[in-house]
Amino acid sequence: MNDDAVSEIVGEMIMISLVLLLVAVFAVSLGNFLPTERAPTVNVMMDQTDNTITLYHKGGDWVQAKDLEVIVSSRTAGSQSYRIGEFDLVPEKEVFDIGSNITVKYEVTGDETVRLVTPRVVIFSGEVG
Repeated sequence: MNDDAVSEIVGEMIMISLVLLLVAVFAVSLGNFLPTERAPTVNVMMDQTDNTITLYHKGGDWVQAKDLEVIVSSRTAGSQSYRIGEFDLVPEKEVFDIGSNITVKYEVTGDETVRLVTPRVVIFSGEVG
């Protein structure tokens, strides 16, 4: 009886199993090297009148408008912060990108800090002066 053929088949099966195991280990370890999601970077210019604050997108990444929130903090009123969820985005679209502006109705006294934030990062911070 010739068992040489069985020996070759067992050898091939062991090689295939070894290759599949190495591919699985490589795939799992490769996941650790993928880059994480980065925070958006936006250049913002602020302008204000007596009753509005306008934030202009001057360059950088676009951000979903639904993720944005404007926070106005008063330095003299005991550090009170006001979260302003309602703002006017011009032009009306779903993203804040270059050429867009956000207008917030707020009674400006001249001692406020304005922040444009997402759930993960502060995009802009500036003082009303």
